[in-house]
Amino acid sequence: MLSPLTRRTRRRGATASLAAAALCVGVVVAAPIAAQAEDQDVVDGLVHHFALDETSGTVVSNTGSAGSAADAVLVNPDKAARDGAGIRFNPDDYADALSGAYVRLPSDLTAGMQAITIDYDIWIDPANVGEHQIWSLGNKVSCDAAGGQQGQLFSSNTQRLRVAAGSVNVQQNRVRLPEGVWKHVTYTQTPNANGTTWTGTLYVDGVQHAQSTAITTPPSVNAAGTNCNFLGRSQVPGNYSFRGSLTDFRVYDRGLDPAEVALRAAPGNAEGVQADAAAIDLGLTSAVVEDLVLPKLGTVAGSTITWASSDSSVIEVVNPPAVTSARKVPIRGVISRPALGEPDATAVLTATLRKGGQSVAVREIAITVPAEFDAAHSVDRDALDLDLYETDDVRGHITLPTEGRWGSQITWESSSELISPTGEVTRPAYGHPEVEATLTATIAQGGASVERAFDVVVKPLPRHEENERYFLGYFKGEGMADGEQIMFATSNGNNALEWTGLTGGWPSLVSQLGDQGLRDPHIVRSPDGDTFYMIATDLNWYDQGGYAINDTQYIEVFESNDLVNWTPQRHVKVAPDNAGNAFAPESLWVDEIGAYAVFWAQSLWNDPLNRTGQGNAQMWYNITRDFQTFSEPQVWQDPAPQSRIDTTAIKVGDQYYRVTKNEAGNAGSDLFSEKHTDFLDSDIHAWQLIAPALGRTTWQPNAGYEGPVIFEANPGDTACPGQFYLWGDRYTNGGGYQAACEADIEAPTWQPKTITMTNAGVPRPRHGTVIPITLREWNSIRGIENEDVATTVEVSVDDVVENEEGQVTASVTAADGFETGGQVRFSVGDWSDTVLLEDGRASATIPAGLERGAQTVTAEFLGFDILLPAQAAASFDVLAAVNATAAVTERCAGKKVALSVEVVNTDERTVQVRIETAYGTKDVASLAPGERVSPSFVTREASVPAGSATVTVWADDAGEREHSVYDAAYGALSCSR
Repeated sequence: MLSPLTRRTRRRGATASLAAAALCVGVVVAAPIAAQAEDQDVVDGLVHHFALDETSGTVVSNTGSAGSAADAVLVNPDKAARDGAGIRFNPDDYADALSGAYVRLPSDLTAGMQAITIDYDIWIDPANVGEHQIWSLGNKVSCDAAGGQQGQLFSSNTQRLRVAAGSVNVQQNRVRLPEGVWKHVTYTQTPNANGTTWTGTLYVDGVQHAQSTAITTPPSVNAAGTNCNFLGRSQVPGNYSFRGSLTDFRVYDRGLDPAEVALRAAPGNAEGVQADAAAIDLGLTSAVVEDLVLPKLGTVAGSTITWASSDSSVIEVVNPPAVTSARKVPIRGVISRPALGEPDATAVLTATLRKGGQSVAVREIAITVPAEFDAAHSVDRDALDLDLYETDDVRGHITLPTEGRWGSQITWESSSELISPTGEVTRPAYGHPEVEATLTATIAQGGASVERAFDVVVKPLPRHEENERYFLGYFKGEGMADGEQIMFATSNGNNALEWTGLTGGWPSLVSQLGDQGLRDPHIVRSPDGDTFYMIATDLNWYDQGGYAINDTQYIEVFESNDLVNWTPQRHVKVAPDNAGNAFAPESLWVDEIGAYAVFWAQSLWNDPLNRTGQGNAQMWYNITRDFQTFSEPQVWQDPAPQSRIDTTAIKVGDQYYRVTKNEAGNAGSDLFSEKHTDFLDSDIHAWQLIAPALGRTTWQPNAGYEGPVIFEANPGDTACPGQFYLWGDRYTNGGGYQAACEADIEAPTWQPKTITMTNAGVPRPRHGTVIPITLREWNSIRGIENEDVATTVEVSVDDVVENEEGQVTASVTAADGFETGGQVRFSVGDWSDTVLLEDGRASATIPAGLERGAQTVTAEFLGFDILLPAQAAASFDVLAAVNATAAVTERCAGKKVALSVEVVNTDERTVQVRIETAYGTKDVASLAPGERVSPSFVTREASVPAGSATVTVWADDAGEREHSVYDAAYGALSCSR
């Protein structure tokens, strides 16, 4: 949990502030003008003081003059975090006003007050979104009901920081408190001379932010008092709970004057400006070799920062033009490197930070600019900069740079045949183990070279399952406070026209970077199936006042392996520096290049310096394998002087089809389709026009359409079987997505359909993506437990010859009919072998030498992932290599025992025979098929014990000699009588 910069319960003197400043190397802090009074707190008229420093329990103590009789209560404490330095409300998720964490303040908090000051410290979570109230004082029939409001006084940061007193807003339009930094906020309301109206003044960090002189709602709010007073909760139950931290919340029964307001803010400002100065991080300042982007605001307390250089010939501070249109252009530190062989250059960058009216800090940062690199230095720097993404979880082709930033050539070697020297990856099959490998880069230039090795882990392929459901990413619209964030929904069954939202209208992902808006989400599934990349427009129309002032070259990137858990947002620059926007990004896997094409709409500034005069809208693209490293942007579609935006694409057979908006700027805008076999061809005339007016001919003829979506229906789709879906965002009258189906993707007119949305926040989604998903993915997304899958095993084995190896095969089938993988263990007697499945089958070699006769082989599927184990067995015979029979007849020859061994050749070949007994050996050179021989062995013994004769039979087969051994038993015999 983040902590406030300074606890306000006790003032620290100027000496303490300056001592703290000394701890920050290179920081000098000017003492506030009001330093002589800074060791005194403003306590006159302090009726309610909630330090919010409790770490447990639900009581929130009131140490103001109202005392403990006016203590507050923390409601839903399990949704708050506390560390003794404030309460952080709802740090983990979104909630409505009733179910989130909030503080219930005592009733009649401001009863009898004719003037008021509300003063506190606040840190707004960058994830805070939607209609909310930071604090609210109200009179209602029922606090938990939607209606019955009898007056209210509240503050929020929705679209702008404001305090609402009845029907009057004290605010600056579209000026919000910055998020992720600590701010000190004060609101005073004092009576005017007429005695019937009040002047409300809103201060941020002790400086006047806004004022209204015509407030008619008194500080007491209602003559009957207030019964609904909250911190972190709205008077409207359906609003969002506040996400962020509050500390040191105070209510005075008088209006603090500007000097007192500044005094309240001064310690936090002084400490905040120091913290911001200490937090500045410009990277490796001892070896600056590229231009720097210099921050404009502090990251801890939001101090404003200006920059100066001690030597502009080394590093020049370039400020953007002082015009509103260029407000997003960064401050740059432009370096000039000494020539090769010259000494390194040095300079000092001075950051001057200001917070509030008086607090100033200066941070001096020494900069060393090395001379131009020689070959050895270039190689070392390129080797230092070289990095690979997610090497422990490789699930697709890898971007292997071939050239370093400083001119080195980079070549690669792989220890595994699964990874090529150019980064193409062949993943192990489903059920196979992951593969570890080493990629070795040789970085070379001008005779100098170094090597760097990267250990990588290539993950096996996921299980292939048929798509039976759909997933939808969308945004709700720009006319609502939470509308420009990402929402998710899933289809109701195998039907792309009926949907249920996942979060009841709450956003699933909220932008915390850039414009803090997420529009036009597009999701692409990797060719292997287990990685999803989502990209979105960096735009917040609601908070920023429309798209025309958007000036970003960035898109927002998220990544997931299951559509449930997403990586943190990545703010990625894709468009060129002079682009005024990067709207509606989409992507498509292009087989011919083995990578994704990422494409977006943009206009180029006619005046790039002042960021004015947008040209025609064009489609641009770049290439990526991993959505981390992107190629340089290129023009894809430029119909100048006309405009086009919002391309979506699909590959069907050998043809790529794209649907694009013809940007007319009014209701005349429509969707048209084209096709080409070369997706990246930038000659717009090489694309064959298919349907020039899809929206007008399919849906409403006098409406405008944008944000097309096109996808193929799943097998078994119940709404449009065997067809393609086309969606178009009807934006001119708030219609949202309209749907249509058609079996022929080249049809000029499609069959309109109706989309229904439940629990999704809007009747129709806006510009987004539909992707097919499996039933198991659908279950996981919806929080439904997936059952493991039963399997069956079938074993196939042929009879084997005793001196030859045999083959056994097991086929493993899953009950759901989809792919199987894992291992099968085969066993016969003492022999066993474990084999990986390949395409659902596993085979093993039965060793030679098994005992002749009937045998049983068992195949055990050991189970894998979601697949349950199973086993089966099959019988087979071990056959003799040479067929014969052998029998012994024992008899008496006088008083001696004689053994007669009969051998019959039952084979189809002539055989040789050797008969071995304890009483001698006899060979038969040739015994034709069907013939028999019965040699006798007369012992010298009058009696013999039971035993056996060994008969070996040989035969030739295609030039190879085979044999079988037969044991012929005989019983004990005595001839002594």
